[in-house]
Amino acid sequence: MSILDDIFTGKLTKLTFKAYKDAAFTEEDSEAGEYAVMFNPSSISLGLQVERSEKQAPGSTTSEMNFVSIKPQNYTINFVIDGTGATGEPVKDVAEDVAKFLNVVYHYKSEEHQPDYVMVKYGAVLLKCVLKSVNITYNLFTPAGKPIRAKVDCTFASAIDQELSEMINSKCSPDMTHKRVVKQSQNIIGMAHNIYKSNDYYLDIARINDLNNFRKVDTGTELLFPPLSK
Repeated sequence: MSILDDIFTGKLTKLTFKAYKDAAFTEEDSEAGEYAVMFNPSSISLGLQVERSEKQAPGSTTSEMNFVSIKPQNYTINFVIDGTGATGEPVKDVAEDVAKFLNVVYHYKSEEHQPDYVMVKYGAVLLKCVLKSVNITYNLFTPAGKPIRAKVDCTFASAIDQELSEMINSKCSPDMTHKRVVKQSQNIIGMAHNIYKSNDYYLDIARINDLNNFRKVDTGTELLFPPLSK
């Protein structure tokens, strides 16, 4: 069913967080699954930031504020979990519901050595991101001290895989310095070819990065690919 179908039929679309194992968002984390909010937020805040160099020349009082980079977008989302039953919704165990949400967006996954990537979907809004911070405020309790209402404030940063990011920002030129982190099944020959469109430079890359064996590079190793002019 399309978004328009939802509008015309009056169907309520809940904001959902879905866990993925990879930055390309192709492999779902079936164990973490997804989490749908109880009540949709009234707003989603978008934060944009441009990083500029503030270095000043000696004796000057101003800076040229040269452009450095565009920072990843930040998304701030707030929602409520209610376990009182006063809203007419099915009564939830607030503590269990918070734990389910955290398992999708926050918990460290040993296989990937990091928390999952998160796809946030709300009607026509689709965000691919990672969690930056989450604050949970329990503001109503039973006489026994069990939380029955919580407010969740979370901030996410946009996340796209490295190759797509460079395509978007037009930074595919071999005349620029590239920094890469070796992923599983990658090798220097293929990585160098993707940047320089040639198989002639992988030995130079191994030398520049002080590698003794270009055929075996550990996953997670950070490599520099300088401009061809260097």
